[in-house]
Amino acid sequence: MSEHTDEQRLDYLEERHEALHMQNRVLATALKGLIRALPAEMAQDVVESIQQAFEDELAQLEYEDSPHVDLFHDVTYAFFRERH
Repeated sequence: MSEHTDEQRLDYLEERHEALHMQNRVLATALKGLIRALPAEMAQDVVESIQQAFEDELAQLEYEDSPHVDLFHDVTYAFFRERH
C-alpha cells in the first residue's frame, strides 16, 4: 500500500470511530431520557433490569472467552457512572 492510501484508510477509520462514538452517545442519551421520564419506582426497576442485562451479557462474553470482555466491562461501567 502506498503512504497516500494508508493515510486515507486511517482518515476513514478515524471518521468511522467518531461516528460510532456519537451514535453510542445518542443511544445512551435517549435511554437516559426514557428512564428519566419514568416514575421514580419504575425507573429504579428499569435501571436494575438494565444492570442485570449487562451482567448477563458480561457473563456470556466471559463464557465465550471473548477478547472484548474488558472493553465491555469498561464501557458498561462508564455508562452507569455517567448516568448519576
